[in-house]
Amino acid sequence: MLELIQQKNCLVGSLDAISQLAVKENARILTISDSHGDFQTVKSIVLNYGEHCDLLAFCGDGASDIVQLLISAHNDEELQKKLPPVLAFVQGNCDPYELDAAISIGADQNSTILQFPPRQLLTVNGQNLLIVHGHEQGIGWTYNKLGLELQYSQAKLALYGHTHIAHEHLEETYKFVNPGSCSRPRGGQPDGFAIITVGKTFTDTAFIKINRDGTFSSYHPIY
Repeated sequence: MLELIQQKNCLVGSLDAISQLAVKENARILTISDSHGDFQTVKSIVLNYGEHCDLLAFCGDGASDIVQLLISAHNDEELQKKLPPVLAFVQGNCDPYELDAAISIGADQNSTILQFPPRQLLTVNGQNLLIVHGHEQGIGWTYNKLGLELQYSQAKLALYGHTHIAHEHLEETYKFVNPGSCSRPRGGQPDGFAIITVGKTFTDTAFIKINRDGTFSSYHPIY
């Protein structure tokens, strides 16, 4: 169950949960991006998939939805149980750097301010993972800058958003994954998100679409 504390590195969760994630075998990352105020969809995704994942990674443009998710979890123990034990999120180009969560969220339990950093670097199953929104890296045109950030971070996997297009791109030993938008997809794609499994020597991406009747199904996005 998620512990509603934002640590100094901006991850939400207990220090023990963050440490366990760093060595968790075949860790599963629930990856969401670009919700743009559609909190109910974010909540529905978490209720259906969060319990079986080890990390919720949010790639920006929906900071208010993350705040609302934490407020709701604070008041709803069942939702809190469904949330992965660690949350990582970044600031999108439509997000502020910080928002008042109206609940105690600081590591000292006095602050209610939730911070959204421009990038987040953490360890999952022994591998470094970089999360950004993508606008600062010019991700709609090139992977060069984000690739350089991966090299600098000694990471092989980057999660990003911004384009609202689900996409997986391999370049040499590096992988770039965009889960798409869960509320405003582009390029003829459906509303969707992704679950990424991080093994010791591999990563595997499953893209999931949200059907018109509110159900979910796997799909292969067309770029």
